[in-house]
Amino acid sequence: MDYYRRYIGDYRRDTGTLTLLDHAVYTLLLDEYYAQNGILPLPQSQLCILCRATSKIERDAVNRISQRFFPANAAGVRHNKRADAELEIAMRAIEKMRLSGKRGATKRWGTE
Repeated sequence: MDYYRRYIGDYRRDTGTLTLLDHAVYTLLLDEYYAQNGILPLPQSQLCILCRATSKIERDAVNRISQRFFPANAAGVRHNKRADAELEIAMRAIEKMRLSGKRGATKRWGTE
């Protein structure tokens, strides 16, 4: 997905205790999560690469934020509940628009 809705009130409520560095890490991970349709790599080393984290303090922030906001489930897959819900809503809307466009094309040109 190239676009996602960001609810400022919800974001502030859920991230009110984060430092400036933590906000940067969370935003980069969230952007990647949406861009990859709900997929983030499991290894911390790959998350650090995504966030361009090179110093120990930056790598620690990636570890802290990924564990808090993108925990790995029993299958070893990272998830963010809110982002997963938003992705589901977006995918339904995209499918609805796709079908509507297909019906419109069929009606207008008699083709699919």
